[in-house]
Amino acid sequence: MLDGVKLVRIDYRLIHGQVITKWSNKANVNRIVVVNDELAKDSFMTQIYTMAAPPGIKVEVVAIENFVKEALKVDSSYNSKAILVLFKNIIDAKKTVEAGVKFNSMQIGGLGAGNGRKMIVKGISIDRKDAEDLLVIQDTGVEVNFQVTPEENRVSLNKAVQKLGMR
Repeated sequence: MLDGVKLVRIDYRLIHGQVITKWSNKANVNRIVVVNDELAKDSFMTQIYTMAAPPGIKVEVVAIENFVKEALKVDSSYNSKAILVLFKNIIDAKKTVEAGVKFNSMQIGGLGAGNGRKMIVKGISIDRKDAEDLLVIQDTGVEVNFQVTPEENRVSLNKAVQKLGMR
């Protein structure tokens, strides 16, 4: 496990008001690591996200492969400090977990609506494919839950898949 990781969150909005003001304070983090291949290649957007962070919080944007390499090191920099790991989508999180990175828990915080998607909680909608991918993550021992803000109740993945009529 990565001892420095205080919160792992999937949120397509990445760094935005709720993450910065609520979750970074709640998790008491001083570092945000955004894990996304596309964004890691886009220096302009990386700068935007870096500037969006409040003073005192360092932002890094890394490709999945680089995150995995660092996370699997015995002396990983992710074992120290207080880190919020952000994924833009479920697929990136699944790839990371399947590559051997162990997380205690993973929070789903923002997935948009669309055709074939069912609202799990306000602001978070998934379809059967999303649920299947999240179940793969959960089957590795990760506690998966849905929660937009700290004030709202968490909904477990098991309850979410029941809403979809899957289990």
